[in-house]
Amino acid sequence: MKRVILFLSALALFGHASWAQEKKLTIVSYPARPPKLPLWLARDAGLFKKYSLEVSLKELASSDELLQSLARRDADLYAATAPYIVAAIGDGADLAFIANTGYSVLKLLSRPEIARAADLKGKKVGTGDFGSSQDRITHQALIRLGIDPERDVTLVPMGGRSIDRLKALIAGKIDATTSNEDNLFELERKGDMGKVRVLADNESLKLYIGGGVDFAMSRALIQRDRVAVKNFLKAMCEAIALARRDRAAADRIYTQYIGVRDPALLDFMYRTYVRGAIPERPFPKGEAVALGLEEFGGKPGLRGKKPEDLIDASLIQDLDREGLFTKLYQ
Repeated sequence: MKRVILFLSALALFGHASWAQEKKLTIVSYPARPPKLPLWLARDAGLFKKYSLEVSLKELASSDELLQSLARRDADLYAATAPYIVAAIGDGADLAFIANTGYSVLKLLSRPEIARAADLKGKKVGTGDFGSSQDRITHQALIRLGIDPERDVTLVPMGGRSIDRLKALIAGKIDATTSNEDNLFELERKGDMGKVRVLADNESLKLYIGGGVDFAMSRALIQRDRVAVKNFLKAMCEAIALARRDRAAADRIYTQYIGVRDPALLDFMYRTYVRGAIPERPFPKGEAVALGLEEFGGKPGLRGKKPEDLIDASLIQDLDREGLFTKLYQ
């Protein structure tokens, strides 16, 4: 009887040690974008530790490094713009999108005298290089406004920098282009907002693509350790709630990770991202995955696939049913 008691006591101690041991997760991240705030804040505020996670975050410097990392499968989780991950899935990576913490805010701008989308017909629209992500975004924005990008307008490829296209718009070299909120902040600060008109944005277009922060994880890891994956997402969700109620915490993250020190720009970032683009419930976004399928759908691992085939929204759904968001935002 004494041996049985000793055995059970040892088993209980071993079980407690296993439960208390931190689960290690390696995360590869690229690029450094404002919607990554929840990832950075969850680590810096100790929220991963709270859920017994030891997170190793590798910030990469280029898309080439990201593609190499995806090819090597050397991370448990990737935080990147969706098309890169979709391409890797097409090459055999068994990844599933589990969350999205926002996107680069997009505006379709025109010259002030162009009052509505229909007035773009016959006009010149600045876009990225042919076949680039920016070019596809421009196509999608125009299509959703009822404009045929190949017949109704003249597309003018102008490279990848949106600031260059914005300067061309103000100079009258083109009639419209897409631009991000950062450029609009500069216009606002210089008092030049009257030189352009906002025809549409992410919300009106229902277009959440380009510069987004999509999280993808191995399906095998999700099945093997679902509790740890949910704990990772809990920490992220708590970080979003923390940023919303503690402006100073959000400002520290943007100063440390993106180098923003201008108080006016910090205020702009907080309004645009923390209170805007970053969602309270970070469900994966099918629109971002669809853009990747449009680009890489010919790869062997993607043939016949739909966006929902690459997404596992059940983890965030579980957290929602378990009352996490009610608790965070009550």
